[in-house]
Amino acid sequence: MISADAITSRTFTTVRFKEGYSAREVDDFLDEIVDRMTTGDHSLARRIKEKTFSNVRFRGGYDIDEVDDFLDEVARGLEGDAGASTGASTASATAAIPDPHETVAPEPGTSYTSDANLAAPSSDSDAAQLPW
Repeated sequence: MISADAITSRTFTTVRFKEGYSAREVDDFLDEIVDRMTTGDHSLARRIKEKTFSNVRFRGGYDIDEVDDFLDEVARGLEGDAGASTGASTASATAAIPDPHETVAPEPGTSYTSDANLAAPSSDSDAAQLPW
């Protein structure tokens, strides 16, 4: 998890001749994040992802990519904390469910087929008993 100190002390590149986010709005939102972190607000990660800022040009604004990357990092940290707070039982239950699309390699020296299943029928009567 990212600490409140890391959020409040974060600085961004200031831009003037290209679009940037309003520095005041970003700073206010970072303060709001820190305040809400202390309350344990579980919707905070979603709120961070949905937040928009005014774009400014020819006034001091923050580099858009830097702010977006940092807020994504904060949201991921908060989502990880929310998942950890639901308890290990949820994590273990999720881990117990196999992914049907996952390819699993056999253990070394293990065969999942039997040579008996691969043998060709020895006579026409054996072939007639096969379902295909």
